[in-house]
Formats: sequence, structure tokens, C-alpha cells
Amino acid sequence: MSMKKSSKRILIIDDEEVIRDGCTQVLSRKGYPVESTGEALRGLELALRDTYDVILLDVRMPGMDGIEILRRLKVRHGIAAKVIMISGFGTVPLAVEAMRNGAHDFLTKPYSAAELLGVVGKALEKSYNPDIPVLVGNSDHMRELKEIVRRIAPTDSTVLITGESGTGKELVARTIHNLSRRADRPFVPVDCSSLVESLMESELFGHVKGAFSGATESRKGRFQMADQGTLFLDEISNISLNIQAKLLRVVQEHEVPRVGKSDPEKVDIRLIAATNRDIRQEIDAGRFREDLFYRISVVPIHIPPLRERRVDIVPIAQHYLELYAARSSSPVRRLSEEAKKSFASYRWPGNIRELKNTIERICVLCDNEIVNPSDIFYYGQTVTTQAPVADVDSGRMTLIDVEREHIIKALRHFRFQISKTANFLGIDRKTLRIKMRNYGITEEPS
Repeated sequence: MSMKKSSKRILIIDDEEVIRDGCTQVLSRKGYPVESTGEALRGLELALRDTYDVILLDVRMPGMDGIEILRRLKVRHGIAAKVIMISGFGTVPLAVEAMRNGAHDFLTKPYSAAELLGVVGKALEKSYNPDIPVLVGNSDHMRELKEIVRRIAPTDSTVLITGESGTGKELVARTIHNLSRRADRPFVPVDCSSLVESLMESELFGHVKGAFSGATESRKGRFQMADQGTLFLDEISNISLNIQAKLLRVVQEHEVPRVGKSDPEKVDIRLIAATNRDIRQEIDAGRFREDLFYRISVVPIHIPPLRERRVDIVPIAQHYLELYAARSSSPVRRLSEEAKKSFASYRWPGNIRELKNTIERICVLCDNEIVNPSDIFYYGQTVTTQAPVADVDSGRMTLIDVEREHIIKALRHFRFQISKTANFLGIDRKTLRIKMRNYGITEEPS
């Protein structure tokens, strides 16, 4: 009797072949599609595609340890997969560190098949998950957007989402998918701006073994990965005219031309595309096909920048404050009225992405329950984007005072590890060193 195949995809990243093979056999027998690799960097590359539901990740591997991979996946990129850490050294501090960085669960070697299936099954249980995209906001635009999403989600209509970088285009795409009949099938996001031109066709449509130099094995493209589900092409205007022509045929015929294979493969997907450019200008400039534009924009959705819907800023900030405070076990509970005014008056050039990063920094570095303006630092702040930063309770603080205090808090949090602190602050080591020297910050500040 054959086991019914599950739509839930699992990735195993472990340098021990016997562990990989054992896990693969146990999970495959239960009908789960499983992929595995023994190379840490290859595992990171696969995981960042965000096409898996569960990732089994070994803690100790050559090249890059599992905790660092976990941190990049959950903290830096916020992938949706549940990550289960595996270790032969099951100490409490290690488990705590894994959980603080976004791990869903922890398995200690050796473990039984029943334990493995139990923890994977628990990770796949349908329950409330704060990572599931939700559209937060009370502005007229947000009410209209929610209504559009509610009406189009049950259909298979192609959607084109436009808006500045960081406005939440992928969030809207995921929400449409989660409310659709394809919700239990894959959601496959593709950042078209990061695809190498020479490999773009292979990445999107897949290839067969020997199709070109370096093609040592057949490989699925993003279209095949999204079969029965939703494919999200972010920054679609970065696709070359040559690939646009092939993409148009795929959208029209629902067939994918795998590189090196003469017969196209049938796919059943719902396509959602997004761009931060003016597609009409791209068409006029000869950089985007007009016929493809009409194919992908059956339902157009435009998301205004955050500065044009200020009434949404505080509700969004409070939503992510609750989320990140819980993730990092932060004492932070709420924004003061002065902090709310500061958030509402800032222009947010990076939109929701910048707002999320600002809230996450607050949850990591703030030691108080109530967030005051002195706890807030806006990166890229200039005279034209300046927002109130002085704490009305403690008196006047200049921008220099705020930046110096912010850097000291970050350094202390990371125990003065320059690389980790610089990475967290979004600057390079040299810049951090210069700022420390200019502000008189020593390795052990008074």
C-alpha cells in the first residue's frame, strides 16, 4: 500500500551522511518530499529559497555552524520554515540560544524515528503563528486593500503588485496565497533582481543533466517547485527581454521549457508579480514587453509608501513590537506617547522594512518596559528626515548622543564582538571602528 505524498517539504542540513540518510528514509516513508545536503553553505542557499515547511539543521558543521545559519535564516531573512536544530551536545544554554534565534524545536542525538516524526509532526501542526502574514492598518487604503485581497484570493487571477521597496509587496502576496485554495501548497518567492543573467532561465524553468557546462544533475526550476501552488516573482522588471519572451509563453500555455529538454512540462500555478519601478516607463524605454505586462496585470494592486498613510504607522509598530519582544524575550511591552509621536512624524524612507528593523533593534537593546524616544534610532537620518529623538523625561539629547548610546548598547549586547555588532548595526567593521574612535568608545566603556 503506497503512502500518500504530502505537500509539506522538508530540508535536511547535516554533515553526517548516516544521519541524513536515516532521516530521509523515515520521513520519506511517511510521504514527505525530502531534500538533503551535507554542506553548510549549500544548505543555506537552499533554505533561503523559502520553499520548505520544515528544516532539520545540525548545530556543528564545517564551513559554518548551525546557529549562524539559523540566525541568517530567521533573524536576517525571516524565512517562514520551522527550523528544528539537531545536536549531539544537548545543553540547556545551546537550546536557549537556538530558541532565541528563531528555532522551533531542538533534537538531541541519538534520537528515535518516533521522536523525529513527533517533532516534525508538531512543527507542521496548524496553529496560530505570528509569522503568518497579516495586513495591519486602519487607513482608508488598508481597508480597500484588505477588501481587494479578500475578493481576489479565491480566484486564480494573475496579480501585479507595485510600490516602493519595503512597502510589503511580498506580505500582500503571501496573504493572497494564505487565503486561497492553494494555501496548503507551496508559496515560492523569487527575487528576480538577485538572479544571475546567465543562470536566470535555468533558475526559473529548471534544466536537465548535461544541458550546459556544470549541469551535473537535473534540477527543478522555481515554476516546477511552485506546481499546484503560488509563484511570486518579485522585481519582475529585472528580467531580461529574452526571458520575458519565454515567460510570456509559460503564462499563456501553462507549460515550462526546461533547459536542455525539447518537450515542455505542464505546470499549474497562480502567478503573482511585483515591482518597485513604473512598468509603463519601462515599456516606453523598450525594457519591458507590453504583451507580458497585460498578461501579468489582470489585477493591479498599488501599495503607497508608509509616509502617505501615517495613520497605519503606530498600529504596525505595535504589531511588530509584540512579535519581536516575544522572540527575543525582551522586557519591552509598549510605546510611550512620545515614542508614538516620533514614529508618526518620521518619513520612513525604507517603509515597513525599515520600521520592522527599527522595532527589532529596540527589542534587542532596550531594557525598559516602555519605549521612549531616546530608545529609538533612525538609520540614514538627515536634516530633511529628522524626527524627534529627545526624551522628554530625561532632557535634551542630540543625534550624536543617541547614536553613541545606541552603539554602546549594541556592543555590550554582543560582548564587544566587532564583527557581530557591525553586522547587527548594518555597517562594516571599519566604519564601526571609526565611530568608536570618534565617540571615544573603548573596549570597556565607563
